[in-house]
Amino acid sequence: MHPFIDSGRGFAFGEAIYPAGGVYGPLKDRYVTLLIIHEGKARVFSDDSETMLGPRSCGFFRNEHRLFIEYAEGRNTRVSWCEGYAGEVAEAIAMRLRSLPSRIALSQRIEALQRLGVELGAGSSSNLNLLRNALGETIFLAYFHEAQMSEQERLTPRSVLRARFYMDENYEKEITVDRLAALVGVTPQHLVSSFRKHVGVTPVRYLWQVRAARGHFLLLQTGLPISDIAYQCGYKNPFHFSRQISEQFGMSPRQVRANKGYRVASDVAEGAGDTAYGMALSGTKTILEIADGQSRETQR
Repeated sequence: MHPFIDSGRGFAFGEAIYPAGGVYGPLKDRYVTLLIIHEGKARVFSDDSETMLGPRSCGFFRNEHRLFIEYAEGRNTRVSWCEGYAGEVAEAIAMRLRSLPSRIALSQRIEALQRLGVELGAGSSSNLNLLRNALGETIFLAYFHEAQMSEQERLTPRSVLRARFYMDENYEKEITVDRLAALVGVTPQHLVSSFRKHVGVTPVRYLWQVRAARGHFLLLQTGLPISDIAYQCGYKNPFHFSRQISEQFGMSPRQVRANKGYRVASDVAEGAGDTAYGMALSGTKTILEIADGQSRETQR
């Protein structure tokens, strides 16, 4: 478990509705809290900082001395949360946590993880606690990932964001770099270099990634013929579609459908050996045993 959490005390999930506002706290112990506002508004006081959260938003808070929450008076607020006890952290980690955005838009991923956590209830058993804690760690990591992505997007030029959005929404159309550059008001050379810098690939490569991802989704979620899916996703022919699916997902379109998208683990696919130090599998030797045998052979 990550050092900002007291791993011995785990996570707790909850939800509440404040029909006409209200307050929560103050809490005086040290907590890490992921607070989600589904509807309504909240003002969060974490030590000396103050953060406003609006509808469909979530925030990350790590308090040392005090956590207090005010829910907007006179309006309905629906809120849920995941919390744990704060662990001791080095100053370098504390600085990284403080550098995170204190709030981001609520994503479907975080909302789904939170729903699962709430559905687990407040019961206690070894397996249930392990599951709840794994889910708690996952939802915080999801927040960190999306906060980082949000920060990266804030620093990304508007022309790149507009070009990416256009391709996301129009992947089935014929799109050229020249046309894309004209749409966002930059030169083709500038778009390519800026896109590569901020997205990591060229606009053309990104477009094919979007098309392949959409094709993969349709293979799993529909019964459409493979050729129809290829044309719907902007491919000129099914052969190009098949080649790209194989390159990106390691399976042909027919294999994707047959295996429901499941990818065989590398040790099975490649027949790789599995060696555990100090614990030989049945019928095998450990690294230590092999090394010891080689040493005795050398001495002979």
